[in-house]
Amino acid sequence: AIAIPNTIVYLLIRDQKDFIRRSTSSAFAIFYIAFLAGFIILLGHHHDAVKRILILVLAVTCNDTFGYLVGLLFGRHKLAPHISPKKSWEGLIGSLVACIVILSLAMHYLFHERWWVGALIGVMAVLTATSGDLIESAVKRDLSIKDMGSILPGHGGILDRIDSVLFTGPAIWFALELIKHFQL
Repeated sequence: AIAIPNTIVYLLIRDQKDFIRRSTSSAFAIFYIAFLAGFIILLGHHHDAVKRILILVLAVTCNDTFGYLVGLLFGRHKLAPHISPKKSWEGLIGSLVACIVILSLAMHYLFHERWWVGALIGVMAVLTATSGDLIESAVKRDLSIKDMGSILPGHGGILDRIDSVLFTGPAIWFALELIKHFQL
């Protein structure tokens, strides 16, 4: 809330040329990383913090790993060829099956919830993690860059490692809060 107005004022004082493009992209960058990552902090500030973070890690890891493996082995039908040419519908189905199974078990054994609650969180996690990955790929394509940094060359940069987490963190936090407050 403080960073966005200060950044926009600084950009205006510095140079008025392309102000709308520069200010909206700056606000987007601040929102995209800081705001969404804030939900991961919220997951960590709870008496069940370790379990909550584990659910997030399991969700994102299952989505990315099984999507990659199933897509590599069986992927024939492109999911979004103009945004992320290697993603396939088969990989998405692999992610979906893995997340449903793993999160059903995790929610049952960690939070003593019914299996279908974990299954719903698994479906939600696949949608959010895949959306985060596709959005980050679209941003890279729009900016005409291969990597969002040089720390992990060839891996798309650091943002490519956390794009799924940024979108899934808020969804997991919201789902766990619903469960807590409404005792689903």
